[in-house]
Amino acid sequence: MAGSQRGLSSLRFRVAVGVAVLAASLTALVLSRKPRPVATRSIEARLELASGDVTLKDGSETGTVISGLPLPDGVELATGKGARALVRLSDGSAVFLRGDTALGLKRTGIDLTRGELWLDAPASERGGLVHKLGDVSVSAADAGLSLRHEGADVSVYVARGLAVVMAPGGRVEVNAGEQAVIAGNARPTVTAVKLWDDWTGGMGDHGPVTGAGSGAGRIYGVDRTALAGSPARTLEISRQVVKAVIRDGLAETEVDQTFGNPGGREVEGWYWFTVPERAVVTSFAVETDGALIEGEVIEKQEAAAQYARAIRSAHEPALLEWIDGRSYRARIFPVPASGSRRVVLRYLEMVGARAGKFEYVYPLRGSVGEPVTIGEFSLTVDLGDAATGMPLSTLADAVVEDGGRLVTMRRSGYVPRADFQLEGRLRAQGASGR
Repeated sequence: MAGSQRGLSSLRFRVAVGVAVLAASLTALVLSRKPRPVATRSIEARLELASGDVTLKDGSETGTVISGLPLPDGVELATGKGARALVRLSDGSAVFLRGDTALGLKRTGIDLTRGELWLDAPASERGGLVHKLGDVSVSAADAGLSLRHEGADVSVYVARGLAVVMAPGGRVEVNAGEQAVIAGNARPTVTAVKLWDDWTGGMGDHGPVTGAGSGAGRIYGVDRTALAGSPARTLEISRQVVKAVIRDGLAETEVDQTFGNPGGREVEGWYWFTVPERAVVTSFAVETDGALIEGEVIEKQEAAAQYARAIRSAHEPALLEWIDGRSYRARIFPVPASGSRRVVLRYLEMVGARAGKFEYVYPLRGSVGEPVTIGEFSLTVDLGDAATGMPLSTLADAVVEDGGRLVTMRRSGYVPRADFQLEGRLRAQGASGR
């Protein structure tokens, strides 16, 4: 009997110890578990230009807006009589609104409720957006077209490329120089247009609507042994890591890029970088023999002289030339055949703030006609403790982590078409954290 009591007591003790260990493990798991990613509102576009009476409706709030505003999913934008607006969509499309025009922004495309707009649709690797004009849907890639919606009638004129129009009455393809007209539920009719009334001021003739230059560096490879006048070629970006830290209204952005030379000859690399407006370069470094060599930013004439002396002495310089207010250049030699070089540049800028919100933009979009593919791309924005629980809006491809302290984005085989945007609502102490 005594043995049974001792065995029962031992069993109870082991059970109690097991429960305690399990409880401790669960507590440790709960304490060590990172906060789940925070759901955010997706930014679908950016208002690059607003001229005249341009209003934005977001839920129950309506107000006049100015250029440079991020546009989240679900908002409605309208232009008054004689006003104009230029919007850049998430896929890189440029939308130019005529006066007395209204549209809604959705993740799948725009919804033109009334008026007329010009659409520059870029080439697309993942399928372009589909735009709505009442019951009519329009899709296009690598094309320029004018869309008009007036009551139950819709017209689509294509100046460049090809557009596909889907209507209740049927589907048609509209080529350059043609116009599709849809009257109510009738089948679309397509006719050639000899003289189109160009309300855009020549956008159909001058190609895609351009915007700000890229905030990512490029290297153009020059073969010094080739014949004079031989064209340079753009070297591929195998890896690009962007890290931004935002504190006390200032953002420091580091752009770490690795460029590859797939050719069979070594080349001289001409590195170009354009910083955002009101940004200042704080450091520049080039990796040599596995180590980052810090360089210096100097004037153009002095850089040329120092570079020539360094090449004659077989020394690899890290000199960044200041070209103008926003453009910088460096010559990097050599970029070995079937090899790579790594460049790291940092710049500091003021974080824009208005109407109780702060905004950070990384100008990732490349120049029109010169798209670039990035092998492995990652971006991290460190907002600090002050951003914990802060309402944030950013791109659909980005993720808000660590309770709002970090915003991250990762892509492979990435062709950037739009800038990275991040917006947060400020508290009394600002958008900074330690």
